[in-house]
Amino acid sequence: MPNPTNTETDSVFNIHTHVFTKDHVPKYLAKKFIVWPFYMVLGIDFVIQIISWFRRKRKFTYTARNKRWTLYQLRMFFVRNPLFNFFYTLFKWATSFIFAYYFLIWIRPLLDTTTLGRWIYPLMDTYLDFMPLVEPGWNQFLLLLLLAILFGHLRNSVTKLAKGRLKRLVGKQRLELLLRYLKIIDFSKNGKMGYIYKNLKQQYPPGSKFVVLPMDMEFMAAGQVAEPYLVQMDELMKLKSNNKESLHPFVFVDPRRIETQDPNTPFFDYDGSNPEKIELNPCKLKEYLEGGACGIKIYPALGYYPFDKNLLSLWLFCAQNDIPITTHCSVGPIFYRGKKKKAWDRHPVFEEVISGSLDKGTAVLERLRLIQVHNKDFQANFTHPLNYCCLLMPHFLKQLLDDYADERLNKLFGYANGSLERNLKTLKINLAHYGGAEHWDTFLERERYHTTNEVVFGPAVALNLQNELKQPGNFYQHWHYSDWFSLISSMLIEFDNVYSDISYTSHDNQYLNLLSEIMNHRKINERVLFGTDFYVVSNHKTEKAFWIDMRNQLAPEKWQKLAQENPNRFVGAS
Repeated sequence: MPNPTNTETDSVFNIHTHVFTKDHVPKYLAKKFIVWPFYMVLGIDFVIQIISWFRRKRKFTYTARNKRWTLYQLRMFFVRNPLFNFFYTLFKWATSFIFAYYFLIWIRPLLDTTTLGRWIYPLMDTYLDFMPLVEPGWNQFLLLLLLAILFGHLRNSVTKLAKGRLKRLVGKQRLELLLRYLKIIDFSKNGKMGYIYKNLKQQYPPGSKFVVLPMDMEFMAAGQVAEPYLVQMDELMKLKSNNKESLHPFVFVDPRRIETQDPNTPFFDYDGSNPEKIELNPCKLKEYLEGGACGIKIYPALGYYPFDKNLLSLWLFCAQNDIPITTHCSVGPIFYRGKKKKAWDRHPVFEEVISGSLDKGTAVLERLRLIQVHNKDFQANFTHPLNYCCLLMPHFLKQLLDDYADERLNKLFGYANGSLERNLKTLKINLAHYGGAEHWDTFLERERYHTTNEVVFGPAVALNLQNELKQPGNFYQHWHYSDWFSLISSMLIEFDNVYSDISYTSHDNQYLNLLSEIMNHRKINERVLFGTDFYVVSNHKTEKAFWIDMRNQLAPEKWQKLAQENPNRFVGAS
């Protein structure tokens, strides 16, 4: 364990944590997970009541403790009685036999014509004809259900089989999203942000620091939140004032909040009279930054692209003032729940070849077609790492400005006649989650897919995206088939101010070898950040288990880069 006296060396800087509560989560978060009207019944408050009932604290009362002791003594009386144990073992065998018999009878229509059925059912008819008959169908099912409910050894076996079947039926990724959804509800039910932050902080060595990322879910079309986002931010800033050294809050920005803001009390407003040095006018964002907030958080999966028109002026302000931005860059349980807009059928910027040949000059180009039907799948288009090339590469920034045709933006960027005086190449961005575990798996599993090997065999330029993406024919391949691990690794190498945290993704120790390997690259070693995604990751492991596992499996110099030097450089903290 860390030496408690050496706080400077042992301290950790966690770049990705949350402390929002149930009051900040929309009522119908189950929408798109559960069909209408059931998601309305299973509102956030109802689910929390169910979870609280299962985890009720009555077990800590004296009455409950005494009751458990009495039950223990009674149980041990039987456990220590050899005669009882003998008959109990016979009883378990008998009930298991009865359950197996009626289960085979229940599924007889499925097995009767199979080799197994032709062998086993004649034997049962001959030697077990003394067993009572039960009407087929629901009666047999209800009998099996009653046996499983009454007898624990049967219940445990059935539960284990059901879990395995559920994982195969639902799918690993969908089940993972469901568990993360339940964890968000479970942990966020704790009433106060201060309580959640204390739970986080106490699991780390003294002197540790934390970036706390709020969430603005008012525009995700999942119902109202109990406490508005601006109230959440006010509470977070109060929490900052009580934890000045350890807590580093970011400000969540949603472009729709800017678009619909009250001009008398704006969320974001600026003075662009001197485009070389944008100044903030009185607004909520200015209030937060001057009060100790040190960065911006966005979550494009909620229904927008990171290059939204309402964000471009903010990004220029951030680039000029070295303000870091953390953006969600994986798929997860928090995504836009409303109806898909027709405009989303195609990417706003990137193009693909739909016929003809680029080499022969006959290629027909159209905006990239996005064919995911369901919101949970379509969110990947909003969070795709290549979207940030539209900000970082002047080539695409010019295209955006052409499409938006906004005089104020053009003046801000000094854009006229195809010439761009100011760009966003220095924008400091953290692509959170490093793409997600499923893309780390894809990178490791693909053997002959050449793009997944470029990071290994061409580490100087990796995928060479700054040149590759200027050729329209390459978009389709990279967008749909290049794994995000390779794309993000390449962006860390190619762009000077792009970072990526390994929050949530690296909860499984199987990924630590790959993390250690990529940190051998000189540039990636300077850009990868420690983060956990507390408290969402708690369904896999505790905070202390997360950092202790990682610290003791990485080389000391890599851990120091990951958990101290790089986060401090990203945030701009000493």
